[in-house]
Amino acid sequence: MDLVVLSEIRWGYFRTRKQFLLSRFPERWRVFFAQPPAAGADDPWRPRREGNVTTFTVPFLKPGTTSGLYNAVAATGPGRAAIEAAAEAWLRRRLRQLGVEREPAVLVSNIYCPGALSRLPRRLVSYDFNDSPFQFSRVPSWAKAYWRRTLAEVDFLFVVSEHYRRQLAAETDKPVILLGNGVEFGHFAPPRPVPPELAALPRPRIGYVGLLSHFLDFEVLETLRRARRGGTLVLIGPGSPATDADVRALAARDGVAVLGPRPYAELPAWMQGLDVGVIPFRANDPHVRGINPNKVYQYLASGLPVITTPVLDLAPDPPRLAFAGDPAAWRAALDAVLDAKPAPAACRELARGHDWDALAARMVATLEERLGAPRPAGAA
Repeated sequence: MDLVVLSEIRWGYFRTRKQFLLSRFPERWRVFFAQPPAAGADDPWRPRREGNVTTFTVPFLKPGTTSGLYNAVAATGPGRAAIEAAAEAWLRRRLRQLGVEREPAVLVSNIYCPGALSRLPRRLVSYDFNDSPFQFSRVPSWAKAYWRRTLAEVDFLFVVSEHYRRQLAAETDKPVILLGNGVEFGHFAPPRPVPPELAALPRPRIGYVGLLSHFLDFEVLETLRRARRGGTLVLIGPGSPATDADVRALAARDGVAVLGPRPYAELPAWMQGLDVGVIPFRANDPHVRGINPNKVYQYLASGLPVITTPVLDLAPDPPRLAFAGDPAAWRAALDAVLDAKPAPAACRELARGHDWDALAARMVATLEERLGAPRPAGAA
């Protein structure tokens, strides 16, 4: 069985939910991952294979690129139509070259190729709603029309959170299936030596690991810095133009260490060297209310207690998992965690049921059930 994925992000961009799920599809599936280009990135214009996943670049329409000329063309209806036509021709040619079956299953998360999607022969179309396509900066006014056209082609949707399940159920009569988010439990749970750079920082170490995005609440971060009890507020992850100035200002204060990004293979060691894992996002942001971040499960699997903005898909279990919506609540939650006896085994137990293997098996089972495919003997 063949699955064509029309993605809005590149396969090699961090380690995202798509990689975790699709790389776990069984051998009876061939996955063809069509991704947009990125300036200066290592784009696979020639297909590359990783396990049962073949990745390749398609010049899909993209809003808000670094090219002023491209952006000016994409701002016009005729310009977008020309870009989309070129991308569709490229996609069709590549699928033929790869020997993709005439009517594959399709999984889409890129809203900027509805024309190609509407004309692509297929057995079914599912949409993977991990992030709202409207939560990012520089989303153009014409994006909502593209979302509506994409949604019209979809047979059903997978969603990452209960918040988005409710939101989409009110927007469409298509089936909406809650899949959730997960963790490679076996990657994060085994003990690792703490990196020397982290071990040298005063404890307690209160850490955020992830993209330093526009979701971060810098008032909360300052609260955590002040409440650190002589320890260190640690930020680990790639920067973002939206927050670079605020991060520089925070890094100039006492008790803050901004350590930059670390490879996924090393993340368990960095997380295990912390005392608390935090997700200090702006609680009132409408898109934050929809999140179900996999870093919650990564922290827990690493044995860390977690404080996060409220997550609808999880029940709080303080001090191992606490929710906080404003600076005062963050201060109280941090005090409770630091006063409590560490319980790494209990934290790991909260994460164990969210392993990616189980989530991928559910996605595969859903696709095969809707395709009417016979289940192999012993299949999960």
